[in-house]
Amino acid sequence: MPFTAPTVANKGNLFHVGPSPIILVTVQEWVVFNIVQSTLLLIPTWGIQPVSPPANALAAHASRPLLHEELQPRHIELITAERVLDSVYLATENLFQWYYSSSSPTPGVPVKVIACCAKNITARQQLVPIPPGSHALARAFYNYEILVTYADAAGHTATITLMSGPRWQRAFVSPGPGRLEVQVKVACSRIEITTPPPPEPGPASPYKPVRVWVCV
Repeated sequence: MPFTAPTVANKGNLFHVGPSPIILVTVQEWVVFNIVQSTLLLIPTWGIQPVSPPANALAAHASRPLLHEELQPRHIELITAERVLDSVYLATENLFQWYYSSSSPTPGVPVKVIACCAKNITARQQLVPIPPGSHALARAFYNYEILVTYADAAGHTATITLMSGPRWQRAFVSPGPGRLEVQVKVACSRIEITTPPPPEPGPASPYKPVRVWVCV
């Protein structure tokens, strides 16, 4: 009777399945807290304008016309700019783990990582004043996705998506009359494929199976 027949009882059969490969992705996160203030600036605009050459230059080039130009300010423009009153920079790491499963719709066992990038970075900020008002607590709440493309031994590729989940950072700033702006940048810093060691075999059982026939 074949082993796969539904009437076969699986008694005393031990199946050893090796551990699945794991893709480890270390992501570097940079969060910048800026206190900025809008300000007005007067900026001169410049242009090339013809000017009268000196008299000695006219005498030396009397046989042909002489063109003399120079860069001169034309007028003043009023523009709006951002002035940074305070800035705090934080860096941290986030570790992702992805376990390969033969039942997933992905290709075979991963052997090489081809690409890794971050996308869909969303962030929001919060500024909490601290009495008496000279400092404030700046908070950044953000999340993102990591796309990892890998190949198996046959060269087939697949892309998996890793979710960061809720992330946050905080820092003390001097707000003054400015407002808070948060910048979040994410990049893959280290990627590796590893296989955990198989578990150590446990102690042998002191009991042995006994077959008993009962006559009725």
